[in-house]
Amino acid sequence: MSAGRTYTVLFRSVAITAAQDLCAAYAGTNMALEVVSFTIGQDTQNSVELVPISIKLLTSAVTAGSGGSAFTPEPDTDTDAAATFTARINDTTIATGGATHYKHADMWNLVNGYPWIFPERARPSCKPGEALIFSLDGAPAASRSTSASFKLRELF
Repeated sequence: MSAGRTYTVLFRSVAITAAQDLCAAYAGTNMALEVVSFTIGQDTQNSVELVPISIKLLTSAVTAGSGGSAFTPEPDTDTDAAATFTARINDTTIATGGATHYKHADMWNLVNGYPWIFPERARPSCKPGEALIFSLDGAPAASRSTSASFKLRELF
């Protein structure tokens, strides 16, 4: 089992109209990160619509996205220390880095939502100074009231 504390980066009931970095985690200089799980759902669309989503790893020379907002990662255990990584949500200008590696790619059926828990040995991870991004890679057909969460673990 991986050692470390888990944190959640999330947003609730946000009108999504464009492709964007839904949730982004930027590792600090001392700890690596891994993705434990992610979820996304909406409550405005009632017929099938598929939108591409992915988990991306950005390496070297990472520049954070913009157009959204900063988010303070929430510890899953009340007694845990504050996260050592920074986070952002709903950036419509996507983050960039020296290289982008897609660690998970799929289509989100807006009617059903999308919960995903990575098996422990298959969790996407990043080194200090890199970033993990939960990305909406295509725009929905119209504005969708969306909620999402991105659970991450700091690795000691």
